Amino acid sequence: MSSTMTTTIRHIGQGTAIFTAVAGAATATLGGLAYRFTCDTRSPLFVKNSQRANEAVGEQLRQSDNAEQQAASRWFHDTRQSWTTYSEDGLRLHAWVLDPDSVHPRPHWYAICCHGFCGEPQEMAKYALRYARMGCTVIVPAMRAHERSQGRYVGLGYVDRRDVMCWINLVVRADPDASIILHGNSMGAVAVMLAAAEPDIPRQVIAVVEDSGYSTIDAELRFVAKTMLKMPRGIGLQTVAVMNACARIHTKSDFRRGDCLCAARRMRVPLLCVHGTNDTMVPYEFMDRIAASYRGPLCRTFSVQGAGHTLSASTAPDAYWNAVRGFVEAAAGWREA
Repeated sequence: MSSTMTTTIRHIGQGTAIFTAVAGAATATLGGLAYRFTCDTRSPLFVKNSQRANEAVGEQLRQSDNAEQQAASRWFHDTRQSWTTYSEDGLRLHAWVLDPDSVHPRPHWYAICCHGFCGEPQEMAKYALRYARMGCTVIVPAMRAHERSQGRYVGLGYVDRRDVMCWINLVVRADPDASIILHGNSMGAVAVMLAAAEPDIPRQVIAVVEDSGYSTIDAELRFVAKTMLKMPRGIGLQTVAVMNACARIHTKSDFRRGDCLCAARRMRVPLLCVHGTNDTMVPYEFMDRIAASYRGPLCRTFSVQGAGHTLSASTAPDAYWNAVRGFVEAAAGWREA
């Protein structure tokens, strides 16, 4: 081999190494920015995300029956009571508690309703009222780093699973005879599914309703990178990997462990999966994957044609709540059996 060719090859190798280093640094920067945009509440972009989430809630309200929504909002603001507890890592967590709104309250029955990413307890008012009319005492937590709950970084459902456990344990300590329903929308759905699969989940949890939950945090981040951010597959995968590394640094968590498919296999609590067929935020097929992974005593699925992300209860309210009530009664019967 001539010296000229050797020199050329050496230069090509050096150029490739430089390009790889630059590309790696760019991807790391992109991943860090993506994590801050998604999870850091101090980022100004997080405020814009919150505004978009509020716009989504506004769309949900526009598709709702006005009288029902207005009644739910008034009831929520007029009757709510403030609760606090502390997370396992020392954050003060806040929730609103609402008494049953029924002439036939069900003693010892509770529903814990968890909102989604960048949301707030207020968006769960209509869900809370429905459960209250079923006779339940309703707890509506503010997820960590949302509304009045402390925290800088959003957990996307994984860290939140243990916060949900804190609320469950608070109820159980106050009422050992409790029967607890967990209901979550989107990120809240992930939190309640992961909580229900925890080894220390109390027997008092009798049912889980997940609405528009993602199969895994990793899969959802990859979906967003591909469809919304239009990233090439390789860059998207590397960006998600960097985001996971940032989560390990800032919250001591691993997004890869936010796996609802594994949770469904471990879960021994009845599960209802709900999803709208026109969901562009969380793919509809995620529901089928979760249901197919379930190995517990009772699993049902409920699809709403044409419904967008977390809009199933607004698109088909009667069918939605008939499905929920039927499932809860079946879950209660399974427990008694």
